[in-house]
Amino acid sequence: MTDWPTIGTRVVVWFERVPSKTPREPYEVIVDHVAGRSFTIEGLDATFNRSTARSKPVRRTPGAFGTDTYVAVDADSDRAREVLGDALRNDREAEADAAVRAWLAERSDQARRLAIAALNGG
Repeated sequence: MTDWPTIGTRVVVWFERVPSKTPREPYEVIVDHVAGRSFTIEGLDATFNRSTARSKPVRRTPGAFGTDTYVAVDADSDRAREVLGDALRNDREAEADAAVRAWLAERSDQARRLAIAALNGG
C-alpha cells in the first residue's frame, strides 16, 4: 500500500465524464480522510483508491453515460500544473470568443475594447 496521500495533502481534482478522459473543472483541495486503501477530499462525496487516485464512478444521471469519475493528483506535480494550465487557457479562450461575438453583434467602441483586452489575455 502506498503512503500517498496523507490527511492535509494538497491535491488537484477534476472529473472525467464517460466516454471522455478529458479533465473537467479542475480545482485544488485538501485530503480530509485516509483509511486503508482509500481517501476522501473536502467537499466531494467520492471515495478515491489510494493506488490509482481515481474515484469509484459517481452516478450523475440515469443511463449509460450518467457517471463521473474523479481523479486526484498531488498539487505540486507536473500533471496538476498541466491540467490547471489547460483549464485556464480554455477559460481565457472562451472569454475571448464571447467578447468577440459581443463586439460582432454590437460593434460599439466599448465592446471593441473589451474584445481586444480579452484577446490579449487581460
